[in-house]
Amino acid sequence: MEVGLVPIIPLGFAFFLPFTAIATRKNRKVIVGYALVALTTAFLASLWLFGKAYSSNEPLVYAFGNWIAPIGIVFEVDRFSATLVLTASLGFLLAGIYSAKYLSEWNGLEFFYTFLLGLEAGNLGAFMTGDAFNLFVMFEVMGASAYAIVGFYRTRSEAIEGAFKYGISGAVATSLYFLALGFVYASLGTLNMADLSAKFHGISFPVTTRLFGDPTLALALFFALTISMVIVKSAIFPGHYWLPSAYSGAPIPVGAVLSGFIEAAGIYVLARYLYTLFHGLPFGGTLSLVFFTLGAATAFLGSIMMLVQRDVKRLIAYSTILHMGYLFMTLGVGTQLALIAVDFHLVNHAIAKMLLFFTVGAFIYRAGTSRIEELAGIGRAMPVNAFLFGIATLSLVGVPPLNVFFGKMLIFDALMQVSPWLASVVVITSAIAAWAYFKAFIYLWRGKPSEGHGHGGEEKAKWNTGEVWTLNAVEVVLAILVIALGIFAPVLIDKIFHPAAAQAMDWHGYIEAVKRIAEGMLSSH
Repeated sequence: MEVGLVPIIPLGFAFFLPFTAIATRKNRKVIVGYALVALTTAFLASLWLFGKAYSSNEPLVYAFGNWIAPIGIVFEVDRFSATLVLTASLGFLLAGIYSAKYLSEWNGLEFFYTFLLGLEAGNLGAFMTGDAFNLFVMFEVMGASAYAIVGFYRTRSEAIEGAFKYGISGAVATSLYFLALGFVYASLGTLNMADLSAKFHGISFPVTTRLFGDPTLALALFFALTISMVIVKSAIFPGHYWLPSAYSGAPIPVGAVLSGFIEAAGIYVLARYLYTLFHGLPFGGTLSLVFFTLGAATAFLGSIMMLVQRDVKRLIAYSTILHMGYLFMTLGVGTQLALIAVDFHLVNHAIAKMLLFFTVGAFIYRAGTSRIEELAGIGRAMPVNAFLFGIATLSLVGVPPLNVFFGKMLIFDALMQVSPWLASVVVITSAIAAWAYFKAFIYLWRGKPSEGHGHGGEEKAKWNTGEVWTLNAVEVVLAILVIALGIFAPVLIDKIFHPAAAQAMDWHGYIEAVKRIAEGMLSSH
């Protein structure tokens, strides 16, 4: 199997899904089966890629059409990106399984899975690409799929509003990044990531010429615009405004993948540029101040806003904003420990947040509402789901030995290298979030539904039916991962995440992996 096929698999399946639906007269079983085969194949390919990345001492490189870099597009996968590709492909697979039941009463399932596969293709491509322009293309693929799938409930005003806000904001963000590419290309004469790093570090590269002059101004403009893009894409203050509306209007499985993987793509991009390609920037101190300031503001905003939410989807939305703030802060530290923390927390947050989304989704599936006061007491009718909801909230708060605790601990240790005050942000905002989660859990378990809300007797009848075991099965898998990733965290950090961060910071190895292939192709001709 070729490295470059991994994101092509969901993209190819997505292309043929509508035709398959037409040929089978929109048979739901065929559509779901087709989509799950696609998602499973992508996961198995990602698992293969993960093993291959960890068995190699250098990044894996795939040149599309055998066009040499920097002329052609290449994928370059190291251990850092491989961990995120594997996590994302697993998350999309579980979201696909969950959706089969959660959306069983909705029409247009073929389009839902088409957009979900497109979203996965763009996401995996963003983690794998070794070309700055191709990264823009991957963000466009993600964006087009995300805007459509957020508005899947097209008869609901909140879905249309969320999709519109997301679409406009995302289009502006990617336009800023496209402008950033213009500045860096004008100065360095290339958009291949290995070549960009080579020019920055004064290393010659095949085909293109060496850099003449000082690229500081171009790089400053590039980072200013790229960070502006990530502020919107990853919901960092003040670019967070679209996220609560998008989560409120989108189906629960969509919110889960957006929170775990799509918003994470922006954090990954900045980590790649800061820690690999342009490690040692002359204005790194200024960038760090930006990351610390906006990250801390985002964390406080997210945690405080969690306290006042009356819609459980919006509660989760601000929880995501909180964790994106942690990651944004940690990017500013610039050490290997910080990169380990970012990688480990991205994985742990994605798993725990999917569990939270899916447990909440089961409540909504039974009650037909996402309003917290209208869900009051539903936990007693669904004790298994409520228990799994409790595991998710305890993990996200940072209770040991669950997985997010260790991610937060690494973030805390990394920030302590800079300032105890920065590290205290994690503790304070976690305590605020814990109170918000505790209030929600008590309401869901012990509260009494307000009169005259929701679907009346129909809603109470749904409650009496109890658990949704198909949804619970997916939740149990995630809960096992939450516990296992916590228990085995020291081993995983030592064997997987430390090597991933070390390789990601080896800019010389990143350059040489592509350079060697380019030189080999030139010599063969």
